[in-house]
Amino acid sequence: MWWALAGVAAGSIAPVVLRSLIRRGTSAAALLGTWGVMVCLVISALAVPALVELAHRCSLTVRIGDGRADTVVGVLSAAVLLVAGTRAAWRLRAINRSRRRLYVKHFELTWLLTGSRPRGGGVLWLPVADPLAYSLAGHPAVVVATRGLRGVLDDAAVSAVLAHERAHVTRRHHRLVALADAVAAGLGWLPLMRQSPSLVRTLVELDADAHAARIHGHRCLIRALRTLQRAAAPPAALGIAGECTQLRLDRLGARQSAGAGRLGGAATRWSSALIVAVACVLSLSAVIAVASCSTV
Repeated sequence: MWWALAGVAAGSIAPVVLRSLIRRGTSAAALLGTWGVMVCLVISALAVPALVELAHRCSLTVRIGDGRADTVVGVLSAAVLLVAGTRAAWRLRAINRSRRRLYVKHFELTWLLTGSRPRGGGVLWLPVADPLAYSLAGHPAVVVATRGLRGVLDDAAVSAVLAHERAHVTRRHHRLVALADAVAAGLGWLPLMRQSPSLVRTLVELDADAHAARIHGHRCLIRALRTLQRAAAPPAALGIAGECTQLRLDRLGARQSAGAGRLGGAATRWSSALIVAVACVLSLSAVIAVASCSTV
């Protein structure tokens, strides 16, 4: 029971701490890693009562102090996680379908415009007057830009924008955003999970900004953000503009780009893998316990 209470407490306090660290200028890459660890710890803490109660029921260990409260908490824990897992899986399925539809459209556009398949690391230039830039998850991932981008930005600023979008691809930001939406759908009653979509979207933009600024300089990216702050990307994509534009401009103005190197990239890539791994381990533990029950 105490594990469950600790998980709820951590899930309530964590978003306040993360937002405070964002305002203080802490590296976005480090905060993405911290978010991933906190999500894993909260899910694990909520799962402990169910796993322990299942183990007790299967006589895999000795119960110390047979209490009804622990049994009730264990049953509630199992029910909460079952519902959360179902809702999260459904949400991930919807996200993947939406992204796949958008990717197929751009795949067809690439074939019509270039006569070839999309290439990893390449840019699909659309003959559109509106200045837009965004990236799409897929195999391979695609960076999309419009000809209008070159009409409103100089070459240096365009290069900074493309570096920002490539950072979304190389640092697995699309996957982090999808996982944030999934945990919000599954455990939205917890503040950390409910606020994860906005937190992660803010952090991935800050992280991509830091990466692009490290290569092309802050001034180019600041010019691009001010020019493109009203440019809207498709809902299933990650674009250069967003709701946190002013925060990003403030961070770039202060030249806070720490964590944009290899260590920062590893933090963003491994945080999503950590969440998936913890979910798989917990599911496997439950399956093993149920299988042991059937043999007792």
